[in-house]
Amino acid sequence: MGRKRSKKIDLKPWCWYCEREFEDEKVLIQHQKARHFKCHLCSKRLNTANGMVIHVAQVHKETVRVVPNAMRGRETTEVDIFGSLGVPEADKADYEMRKRGVVEPEQKRARQGEGGQVDADQLKWQLEQHRLAMQQQQYAPPGAVRPQFGHAPPFGGPPA
Repeated sequence: MGRKRSKKIDLKPWCWYCEREFEDEKVLIQHQKARHFKCHLCSKRLNTANGMVIHVAQVHKETVRVVPNAMRGRETTEVDIFGSLGVPEADKADYEMRKRGVVEPEQKRARQGEGGQVDADQLKWQLEQHRLAMQQQQYAPPGAVRPQFGHAPPFGGPPA
């Protein structure tokens, strides 16, 4: 008999802005420079979001308020992140819990947006709409062109 495999999950470096994982810190930094800290006017790659804001303000006389290609809620330029350094502790702990599979079902639903609560009337209405759409598709004659935007295009007759 062999040894039991360790249940420890090895966490790789990850990007706070888009939650993508990387093999090592060096690749993460390259990703951040290319995707999140790149000047949209001259394509210069900066080290941090704050560095990008300062560069755009001084060189191009414009303002940058959001980090490009970032998830909703993480577009802020206020957080100074370089690789894995500077990631807020709460987000780091939340990410580790999700990777280890310790998140409670209520927490999972809360992250999905609407708190996981679905109104029974809304669900019935959606089901009825789905059934109607399926019936319309089912009874269309084979080879018929289905209207793409709710109605058929105008027909002016055969070409002259």
